[in-house]
Amino acid sequence: MTCQHLRTHPPGCGRVPALAAGILLAIATLTGPWLLTGPARAEPQGFTGAERGRLDRLCRTTGAMAPSPAALAIAGTAVREHDAFGGHVIGPGGTMIRFGAVEADALRDEAAGRGVPWRQVLRYWETLGPLTEGPLQARRIQRLTEDSGANGAGDLVPLTDLLARLRGASLTEAERDALVQSALRAAAVDIPWSAAFVSHVVVTAGVSRIRFQASMAHLDFVGEAARRSRDEAQGLSPGAFYRACDPRLTPLRPGDLLCLHRHDPAAAGGGYAALVPALATGSRPVWNLHCDVVVAADRRRRLATLIGGNVLQSVTRRELRTDGRGILGRARRAGACPQERRIGPLCQPEAAPWFVVLQATDPSDP
Repeated sequence: MTCQHLRTHPPGCGRVPALAAGILLAIATLTGPWLLTGPARAEPQGFTGAERGRLDRLCRTTGAMAPSPAALAIAGTAVREHDAFGGHVIGPGGTMIRFGAVEADALRDEAAGRGVPWRQVLRYWETLGPLTEGPLQARRIQRLTEDSGANGAGDLVPLTDLLARLRGASLTEAERDALVQSALRAAAVDIPWSAAFVSHVVVTAGVSRIRFQASMAHLDFVGEAARRSRDEAQGLSPGAFYRACDPRLTPLRPGDLLCLHRHDPAAAGGGYAALVPALATGSRPVWNLHCDVVVAADRRRRLATLIGGNVLQSVTRRELRTDGRGILGRARRAGACPQERRIGPLCQPEAAPWFVVLQATDPSDP
């Protein structure tokens, strides 16, 4: 399977009521890397000049402050999850420094004290609810068993149905265990899990679900942050933990989330100024999203370190260039990526459509 990156990256949610709408997103986005057939345009809308000025000042003021204990806990949790997974490491400019474990791996690195990678993925899903009630599914492509050339999107079989059938079947304990584990591993591979990873990190770090909408859909917590920014721009009291800030104006700090969309930028209708106000109203000018957790910002070296789930089928640590203020940098190479290396983690990563930074806050922050 591929990921953004080399595989689709939807968000969605399944049968659990809080997650129900997202599964439609998950199914819809299982179509390939970097969608070019984008969403319908939203009607033009945005913040007034005064509102945008107020919001930008809030983002810059908070960005100049030291990260809060809650933000540092989020960054530390992400680092520990990367270590436990044994994931990839990507350096500046997209250089692959270490190819680590991937989601389908079934062996534990005992020496490093690491867990089985596919079981680690299921831990992220368990933050959102019991696996027996959640949105996980396994993909079936018709005739693929007999014909290796068979293709197509296939269909999705709910994991809960598969497990119920297997546990009721007349099998030996070893046969049943092997088949159950195979079904679980397939589901961990077939449904993109990057938003589940972010949700697991933020909730595990201690942020209340009242202030953070944990979800398998990035769209849910990005929209929540956009609504906070709209409220603050209008002088209202905020409630969410994250606010949505312009990544081209706001310094990155540990605990922040840096988010991109996977639509043709022209079809998506622009960047932060157009998309965030629309998301705040409940519109979906973009919906195929991905967010990484910022875990470090080195202004001297002009680098920010991020960790994301389901990046190249792994929990991946990568470095993005920033300017001297700690703000996301511009892509240095003007030339296009080779055909086999699209814009993404391994080629011109700063050129990806990063359109919003979700800025970690505390009640005492501005």
